[in-house]
Amino acid sequence: MGNVFVQTNNVLKFNSAMKERERSLGEPTLLAFTGPAGRGKTTTARYFAAKEGWTYCRVLKGWRQSELWMLQDMCFELQVDPTPKRKQPAFNAIVDTLRKSPRTVVVDEADKLNDSLLEWIRDIADVTFAPFALVGEKGLIHMMKHERRIWSRTVRHVEFEPIKAQDVFMFAQQAEGLKLTMGQAEMLQQAAEGDFRPVCREIRRIAELCRVNGCTEVTDDMVQKAIKDGLRG
Repeated sequence: MGNVFVQTNNVLKFNSAMKERERSLGEPTLLAFTGPAGRGKTTTARYFAAKEGWTYCRVLKGWRQSELWMLQDMCFELQVDPTPKRKQPAFNAIVDTLRKSPRTVVVDEADKLNDSLLEWIRDIADVTFAPFALVGEKGLIHMMKHERRIWSRTVRHVEFEPIKAQDVFMFAQQAEGLKLTMGQAEMLQQAAEGDFRPVCREIRRIAELCRVNGCTEVTDDMVQKAIKDGLRG
């Protein structure tokens, strides 16, 4: 499967929201991107982080056990060397780096954070004015709204929507050169129940069926077989 990035409606909304941070320079800025697993949040965040030179961090379970763990991971992603061994020096190193080299920081799987870790992020945003984009599932918004000081700094919240048939149609064409009918794209979209991951697997399976059968035209039977063979929750 080709390494492609489809400009879905979710991607367009993400990009539009991130431009909002440009109008918030000079003040603490948080952004929130939420939605169930499989909506393309991580793929979108990683794509734009690489493209725009942002810093990307992924929340680990151990962060909840140790605030220092989070601060040290942020130091690593910001290329602080050597990594400080205590919380205050680690915090100061993050602040110094973001002041000297301002950039957006993306925190993925942010629904795994807790109130204390969110406060550390707020402190960093407050003293550096570096925008923080928090990406996670729906529990993230509840946690952010629970603390007024966090929510008042949040300039945009984008909910990632279920994948659309048009997204499936474009992805099949760009990733595998498959020309689906819109009806076939709708079959895949409905079977996936909004999740992009099954669609990726099933498009790959359809491409394999085409190669095995030496054909270039996708049939409804191929689509139905790919859906039937796919894993479902």
